[in-house]
Amino acid sequence: HFKKDKAQALRILAQKSVGSSDSSISIQITQTIEQVELLDSQIHDVEAQITTIVKSSGSVILTIPGISCIEAGMILGEIGDIHRFSSPSKLLAFAGNFNASHTRMSKRGSCVLRYALIYAAHNIVRNNDVFRSFYDAKRSQGKNHYNALGHCAGKLVRVIFKMLTDNVAFCLS
Repeated sequence: HFKKDKAQALRILAQKSVGSSDSSISIQITQTIEQVELLDSQIHDVEAQITTIVKSSGSVILTIPGISCIEAGMILGEIGDIHRFSSPSKLLAFAGNFNASHTRMSKRGSCVLRYALIYAAHNIVRNNDVFRSFYDAKRSQGKNHYNALGHCAGKLVRVIFKMLTDNVAFCLS
């Protein structure tokens, strides 16, 4: 659309305003992209290994609809031996949850377990009618989304505790 002089002038302006002729910046960008790609590849490899290990363990936690192998690995890895906990409330305390009606989730305890439980609860609410109705009941009581998920995570802890101590598969419908 432009004459040759105008196009050359625009090209010079673009090089001065946006572009850079410094080759060191190009090298830095290339190296950063390669580092990101390497980290992505390593994450994929570790997740594949976790999936293989969790599937080979044959844990009953995998029977819960909505829990992936990665979440199951995080939960099982953080819990360790379930017999360390004498009750579901002690496991819940280890995760850092409170049962009080007006307190927030405690930031003490295992942050990895807390994260995995909330994430798993989110998926289970979408895949299980019992958990979905429990979530909806908490929402109808005026609880916000994350508070209701926290209650679902507490329910999930009780279910996981029972499943692991008695070695029974998930059977809520």
